[in-house]
Amino acid sequence: MSFLDLLYYLVPLIIASAVPLSVVALGALFSERSGVVNIALEGIMLMGAFVGAVVIRSLQANSSLSTTSIALLGLGVGAVVGRVFSVAHAFASIHMKSNQIISATALNMFALAFGSFIARTFNNTIIISTQDVFRISSVPILGDIPFIGNLFFKGAYLSTYVGVIIFIIGIVVLYKTKAGLRLRSCGENPQAADSLGINVYRVRYAGVLVSGALAGLGGVIFR
Repeated sequence: MSFLDLLYYLVPLIIASAVPLSVVALGALFSERSGVVNIALEGIMLMGAFVGAVVIRSLQANSSLSTTSIALLGLGVGAVVGRVFSVAHAFASIHMKSNQIISATALNMFALAFGSFIARTFNNTIIISTQDVFRISSVPILGDIPFIGNLFFKGAYLSTYVGVIIFIIGIVVLYKTKAGLRLRSCGENPQAADSLGINVYRVRYAGVLVSGALAGLGGVIFR
């Protein structure tokens, strides 16, 4: 195997592993910037991946939808599940003012136990397998570009490109919009933000829920 062949093999794998973790890290950034430490991301990823995989497997077996539609539905479900699951951490940390580390650790422990219990009960295994049909052999036009096409646009997954787009949008929202400025101000100086009429509780809830949605999405991509 030549060096180029090795490069063409390794780079897509590295990107496929790095993109979901980058999306989850972006979710952590949203939460941290709002003033709430969210180390429950591992548990949220697990819940999103578990429910997303169940939905994808069910649709593959009982639906005539296209593979693209199934993949996008699975990603959407993972994001919704992550958002719902993060509500518990947001409520405990923001409204109840509990220790954020303990709250997040409890959610991580619950997610692992819940996922394992449900999978073993209904599937007799902790692994929810799906048909691996979401790989794109070559992106039209872009895949034909010399060198770059082989690195980034051949043998990649649809979810990888979705993750890259969401990561870019998230960065723009956080650092280039009024909503992002308000979120960062609530984390850096909540008293000043409150004096300007910003609802700090609402903004922090939004930050944690966005964090949960991105973690759930990242979990489905990483599964």
